[in-house]
Amino acid sequence: MKFWQRISAVVLLALPLGAQATGHPQQIVETATNALLERVLKEKAVLQKDPQALYRLVDENITPFVDVDGIARSVMGQYFRQATPAQQKEFARVFKQSLVRTYAKGLTSYENQKIVFKPYKAGADAGKAQVDIDVHGNGGQIYPVTFQLQTDKAGEWKVRNIFINGINLGLTFRNQFSSAVEANRGSIDAAIAGWAPDTRALDDAPAKADKK
Repeated sequence: MKFWQRISAVVLLALPLGAQATGHPQQIVETATNALLERVLKEKAVLQKDPQALYRLVDENITPFVDVDGIARSVMGQYFRQATPAQQKEFARVFKQSLVRTYAKGLTSYENQKIVFKPYKAGADAGKAQVDIDVHGNGGQIYPVTFQLQTDKAGEWKVRNIFINGINLGLTFRNQFSSAVEANRGSIDAAIAGWAPDTRALDDAPAKADKK
């Protein structure tokens, strides 16, 4: 199984639920991890047999707490300003769908990997937070994951970016979208229609050894 498929399940499990998106950012993530993990383990047999149920589960636990529109805008980069409102809306839809399907591939492959929350360090900006975790693979590897969160207008924490094993996903996807527009001779519509995140860089990234 590829690294991205293994780690994406754990990343999803460590994301905060929308109903609990206020309060201390690390506690939000940690509490939600335990709640969602319990649900995944309980429903795993059903989820493996019913892709639509799996997609719904992922959708229910991504939409409320991830700033999909903000991330999609960042991924489009310079082309967001060139895009029409309809193109901006369509890419946000396609991007969200790609997140759901990508995480769904890994979710049923969760094998009770150990998740360790690192000590929380508050930053200078009260509206921004960073939650760091280490995912321990069953083979002794350690995969560091960092969630970057911001508060929205309602004061709720939303995920704006994720670093997995040292790789900046937001920047990686932005570069991919830019390359797609160039490959399609400047056609934003074609880049949107053919969008699919390329996660090969994650598969090739080395993990740290688990030193006990």
